[in-house]
Amino acid sequence: MTPVNPNLVLLFYDGYELQAEEPAWRYVKAQARRAARYLWNNLRRRQVWSGRYMTYRSLRKALTAAGCDVRVNDFQAARRYPEHPIAVTGYITVLDKVEGLPNPRVVGSGILDTPLQRPHLFDDPRNCTFVLRAEWERTMFAPYFGDRLRMWYRGYDLDEYEDVSKAQKSVDVLIYDKIYHARDYHFPRTIGRLTEMLRHQGLSFEIIQYGRYHPDHYISALRRCRSMAFFAHSEIQGNAQLQASAMNMPIFAWDEGVWLDPLARQLSDQPIASSSVTHFDDRCGLQFKMADMEQRWLEFWAAREHYNPRAYVGEELSLAGSAALYLSHYREAARMRASAQTGVASLTERYA
Repeated sequence: MTPVNPNLVLLFYDGYELQAEEPAWRYVKAQARRAARYLWNNLRRRQVWSGRYMTYRSLRKALTAAGCDVRVNDFQAARRYPEHPIAVTGYITVLDKVEGLPNPRVVGSGILDTPLQRPHLFDDPRNCTFVLRAEWERTMFAPYFGDRLRMWYRGYDLDEYEDVSKAQKSVDVLIYDKIYHARDYHFPRTIGRLTEMLRHQGLSFEIIQYGRYHPDHYISALRRCRSMAFFAHSEIQGNAQLQASAMNMPIFAWDEGVWLDPLARQLSDQPIASSSVTHFDDRCGLQFKMADMEQRWLEFWAAREHYNPRAYVGEELSLAGSAALYLSHYREAARMRASAQTGVASLTERYA
């Protein structure tokens, strides 16, 4: 058997943009669907990729930059090297797509919104670890998956993001609207209150709504605005916020600290802790709750020119660090498979 390239990474993704399909005709059909979807959203000037797909692209880019030979949805290679790990990402459908493969697996990031979607994930010995990107997620998954949880982050290459802090500005505040749970209740108490306050202060603003903008529109908005007010119920990592941080945009972030998704009620009748800015420190801006929004805004606006979120992203969320962390989990899966097989062999010899 041909030895496996130690830099080989077998990456499987299934979702709207790219589907893990094995027969040639299904692959061609999936590629045509992806191209049509991209073209349609692009023509409508809407968001062209899902968050899961963007995370997959970032992972692939980080691994490639680290010198890995990344093969995407390569079923033949996986069968050729059955002991070599595979990394499965995207939507939960990917688990069904790789069901016929014998390889050890690194599952995630993404795939599961709650552990109840696959509470017995590790009954399958091929599933070695489950990858998460937020500490609040770890707390939620730990009672189900225990010591199989591994942390990772999506990396950012600052060479791809301009520093807009010195650009010519025409708008004071870019309001990022990602409120969709109980919107009629939360919107007037958050964004509605802030816009009233901004008008009272004589500050200009524009609102950009999640899922309803083109990436070019977003980058242009970051260039012309002095700051961002970020409104999201919760985030696993928060790509829009971190793109803005990479471009040195100070962030005023709503973070109530409670998971407001209706899925929370399936897990517990008690509040589940979460965060809307999972990667954030004092260099990035200020967090606030509805109860203290007005006072925290005054503090943030007075200090807006002293934040340096770009430095935070460069130090804490580098592309190289992202690749190294994921590769450590990927190689661990190979060791776990080897260790399991050694244990089985020892038992066989002992009781022969």
